[in-house]
Amino acid sequence: MKYEDKIDIYDDRGNCLAEDLPVEAISPLNNPYMIRILNLMKSTAFVNLRKIESMIQKGNFGYTSVSRQDEINMPWHGRAWAIVENGPAIVEKMKNIIKVHNGQDDTNVQLLSGNDIMMVTIPTRRIQAASSRDPPFTITATALGQALAEVFDVSPATDPDGVNIIKNVLVGRYPQTMAFPPGNPIFSFLRPSTQQEGLGTGYKTISINQLVALAEKRTFDAVVLTSILEQAAQFEMGNTLGWFERYNLLAFAYQSLNADRLLFDLIQENKAGTIGDIVASLIRAGLEDEVIKRGRGFPYKLFSDYRVYSTKDYPLWNAYTCAGLLAACIVNVGASRAAQSVASVFSGFSDLCMFESGGLPDPDCGRVMGVGLGLTKFSHNEGGCGGIGSLTLDSDLIRHTSGFISPCLAAAMCLDSGTQVYRPETTAGVFFRIKQVLPIFTDPLKKIVEAAERVKSAL
Repeated sequence: MKYEDKIDIYDDRGNCLAEDLPVEAISPLNNPYMIRILNLMKSTAFVNLRKIESMIQKGNFGYTSVSRQDEINMPWHGRAWAIVENGPAIVEKMKNIIKVHNGQDDTNVQLLSGNDIMMVTIPTRRIQAASSRDPPFTITATALGQALAEVFDVSPATDPDGVNIIKNVLVGRYPQTMAFPPGNPIFSFLRPSTQQEGLGTGYKTISINQLVALAEKRTFDAVVLTSILEQAAQFEMGNTLGWFERYNLLAFAYQSLNADRLLFDLIQENKAGTIGDIVASLIRAGLEDEVIKRGRGFPYKLFSDYRVYSTKDYPLWNAYTCAGLLAACIVNVGASRAAQSVASVFSGFSDLCMFESGGLPDPDCGRVMGVGLGLTKFSHNEGGCGGIGSLTLDSDLIRHTSGFISPCLAAAMCLDSGTQVYRPETTAGVFFRIKQVLPIFTDPLKKIVEAAERVKSAL
């Protein structure tokens, strides 16, 4: 093992799931369950067949923004194609087009309940041969175009206009535009690589509400799923190399996996309390666990009797403060049932934590405070209702931490009682249905632990 740290992991009822797990067993590089989640995310696409049918029948073949999806309206070019009714035939044709004939094919094309949404998992061999994570878009769009052409007898000879219709419906103005249009009927968990905000941010192109829907609004599940993607992005960007790997792994463990039951205990002790109560409990836990300590005399005790603390293990103390941050968000939003209050917790908790610890850095060395100030302005002044659930993990409002802000936002949206304009049910409704056919998203904490137990002896 590279690190000596070992953790006990508890579920959201306080039950111990595993003891003495090496912290490296929860790394995106080592944990088989996390790797399966990441591979699924970057190899799976979905097709809204009902939307395609509506666009073709009405003659709406292009748009430039979410609010103007009827910009190109040519009903005289409409076609009476029964897309949903022919869904099973389209599925079979797409399977034959996409599959790899090498005896190791793992292509999956299936219809969700209602037969109006199709799920397409690109075979591993095609993903391995690709330079990016774009095959779910490019291969799905091309294969679907061929399937539609075969089912409805479209070719330059039989229906030349129909050829252009298919292209425009499936991919809009791409490649004239560098991305598929907003609201495109072909979508994935992640956005196309042409739309990501910088190198290594591909896993951060999913929205908070989509993750909340995949967790069916279970708070701890949403936190875990969000953190898996955030930490995978940190590893991909190089932010966890060398000095910083242990920093991220410990914070991931304590904040999102309830390591040593710290998160659960902070919430339980202060379920009727305030942010300040959680800070006080956190300081006590740090002292009891000897993560921080009081020095004697000046300069550790000032003339005003103000106490200054120190630590010899800042990555571990940072992990404690990140767990405290999530606990504060859960208690605060749990009391108000209004997700937008989470923005104020980021700055309030960071300030109190820094003052109470005698100047030790606040969570993530000030990054949480910086995000909190900007997000408070957005959610209270400019945005009004906040709209935090509609933010993607790479949004310029929240992308500046080491992955410890968005799990708090996911928890807040799970606890929200409907105060948000952009609710999971309205902006990510289809992801509730997707969850029903993908059991991999059920009990993610338990599955991380089971996978960690399998690999810990090899670390």
